[in-house]
Amino acid sequence: MQKITYKKLITLASALAVLATFAAPSLRAEDAPKKKEPSKKQLEMWDKNHDGKLDDEEMAAMRAAKKKKDGGEAKKEEKAPEKK
Repeated sequence: MQKITYKKLITLASALAVLATFAAPSLRAEDAPKKKEPSKKQLEMWDKNHDGKLDDEEMAAMRAAKKKKDGGEAKKEEKAPEKK
């Protein structure tokens, strides 16, 4: 009778381990950050076809402008004169 109990316990533990293995990734997927929607200001500025969303070309233009702006600020910081 004890052998049957141990077999059931091992089977139950194995089933729970398999269940936990498959459940963990789905739980992490729910916690993943959602894709950020563009703000109203960004849409007004970059939505050239006025469809209410940014397509790939519009997103690329927005990223390029941001990269150019960020790069320009970094250069200004490097060239700032030292205070004595």
